[in-house]
This record gives sequence, structure tokens and C-alpha cells, in this order.
Amino acid sequence: MFKILNIFVVLFTLLISSAYADSHTTLIDNETVVLLHGIALTKSNMDSVEKALEDEGYKILNITYPSQKKGLNDIAIFLETDYLTKDFWDTTRKVHFVTHSMGGLVVRTYLEQYKNQIDINKLGRVVMMGPPNKGSEVADLIHKLPPYKWYYGPAGQELTTKQQALTQINPYYELGIIAGKKEWPYFVAAFVTPGQSDGRVTVENTKLNGMKDHIVLSATHTFMMKKSDTHKQIVYFLKNGEFNHEK
Repeated sequence: MFKILNIFVVLFTLLISSAYADSHTTLIDNETVVLLHGIALTKSNMDSVEKALEDEGYKILNITYPSQKKGLNDIAIFLETDYLTKDFWDTTRKVHFVTHSMGGLVVRTYLEQYKNQIDINKLGRVVMMGPPNKGSEVADLIHKLPPYKWYYGPAGQELTTKQQALTQINPYYELGIIAGKKEWPYFVAAFVTPGQSDGRVTVENTKLNGMKDHIVLSATHTFMMKKSDTHKQIVYFLKNGEFNHEK
């Protein structure tokens, strides 16, 4: 009797495991998340976000783009030419985007520039972490300095509040924005940025007209993509179209 019961338990466990594996694989096959890092960084800076999303079953396209060599429009062209091609869109059922810092401006520019070529039914949700949507007061302070111009290139000149005031683009997609309010260890920047900030971008300047949701976390600009709380909010928005504001 016990032997028959053990066999039943084993078969039932195998059946459940197989069903879970099949559903997990289907999710990976059907939904892709494109990751875009910030200026002067590489795709390795988004590794922890990549792992968190892979654990949820998403397929990931983590891209390194020439953030210091091209302006925003040219970076958008680079993405369309080298990664987000017609074939990519044709073979993917749903495409989401998750970005950090200037990556938010990059995806904003790309989605606007190619909106007539993108199948709106395939475009999923967008999550931006610490995006300077209204520019950065830190960039205002130092963008004319030769070392800044040399290191950050043409895109660095587009991060000022004046420049972003001229290039506001309202999203036609579901957009969630995560802002940080922890200024440590940016002591100098804390005096430059008015109000709450992540040490680089103020909470107010992360916002964009037409966004679906906005949340403020205890995070600093450079490391917000490494925090598990951030990962949970990204996943929640991709699945629900809103952040989890419950404490």
C-alpha cells in the first residue's frame, strides 16, 4: 500500500514540475525585456536587473550602446540598426523596456523616432530608473567644462535642464518611473540639486507628463539598479502596469 502511495506521489510531483517548466518556457519565449544602461556605463551595470527578470521568466536583451560617442538621436538609430531590427520585432510577441539614468532618454527618443514602424500591439511597458527626464542640475553646473565634454561626449550635452525642456516627449506607452531619494555619498551634488534627489537627478526631474505611475525609493543614483526593492517594483510594474505602493 505504501509503495503504491509513494509511486503516486512521485508521478504527481513530476506532472506538476513539467507543467511549471512548460509555462515558464512559454513566458520566456513570448516576452522580451530590453535593458538600457546609463551614460558612460555598459550592459554589465544592468546584470542584477537581468538576473531578477530572468528569474521571473522573461527573455532579456541587455545592450551596450555608444553612450559617450553619439547623441540621443544617433543612439536611437544605432539601436534600430544593430539590435531592435524589423526581424527582432517580427519574431517577438511582446517587448518591454527597463532603463537606468540616460537610458530612459534613449528609449524615449527611440520609441518616438520609430513609433510609426513599431507594432503597438507588441510594445509592452517601460520602466525608467532615475531618468533625467527634465534634465539634471549637476549637468547644468559642469556641462561646459572640457573634461566633461571630452568624457561624456555629445549625449552629455543633452542632459541639462535647458536642453530637456526643449525636447519633452509625452509617452504613448505605459510608463513607470522609479526615483531615488538617497543622496549619499554625493555631498556636493546634494547642495546643487533642489529638493529630494538621488545625488544626480531630483525626484521632480524624473517625472514625465503622461507617465502611468511614479514611485520614490530609498536609493542612490549609481546603485539603485542593484537593490532588490527596485527589482521587485520593476517586476510589479511590468506585470500590473503600476507600482506596489503598499508599505
